[in-house]
Amino acid sequence: MPWHLSLFFLFFFVSSCNSESTYFPHKQGLLWNYKIIFRSDYTGVEESKRLSVTNVSLFKDKKGIAYSKVFSNGNIVSFLKEKHNKSLLRTRAILKSTNGLDEPVKKILYPSTLFEKEKWKAISQLFITRGYQPPLRGFIPSAIFDINYSIKKRDFTFELQGRKFLNCIYIEGIGNSEFIADTRSGPIPIEIKTKEWLCPGVGLVKEERTESTNASAFGNMFYKAELIDFKD
Repeated sequence: MPWHLSLFFLFFFVSSCNSESTYFPHKQGLLWNYKIIFRSDYTGVEESKRLSVTNVSLFKDKKGIAYSKVFSNGNIVSFLKEKHNKSLLRTRAILKSTNGLDEPVKKILYPSTLFEKEKWKAISQLFITRGYQPPLRGFIPSAIFDINYSIKKRDFTFELQGRKFLNCIYIEGIGNSEFIADTRSGPIPIEIKTKEWLCPGVGLVKEERTESTNASAFGNMFYKAELIDFKD
């Protein structure tokens, strides 16, 4: 999957100095800048990019708070903070990539924006896995699966590049799936692991994701997003 779509799962957040104390700030005009890193253990090459995310619209009604984010890669994603269930939903996506999404566009991202649940699951898909050996070089597999998330740590101070963020939450996720790359070899198992550091008033400060397989043509892929700065 092209990098500008693989960044699609980076759709949120950024210092506790902000007046909006939610883990999912929705104020119009907020701007986040992230450093994005991709690495393949097959090639040993690390690719670094920068991504900017801006809140561009805001609407409140009896359902909750609806808002949208524009990404510097051209993607536009809309969300809804439900008033009744206090969950966070993705409601719409306009993607620059022609590959689109395998997983449903409309889905619950977090069942509680207050993190009242310790564990939950959410639908996901492969984002960064690709083939490197002929005849599978450039092949992008497709798979939809559940990721099981759990809160590992609450209310701690997280430090990144000399900056401290207060009252943060650390979340881990794990999922397993398989995909077909060559009908002659059968399904290839793959394990997906995620890590997220979220802090109030900012949102996502750091995120990591690995998609690992023992298949030599694919190997292991690693993704990391780190907050560079945040502008109110």
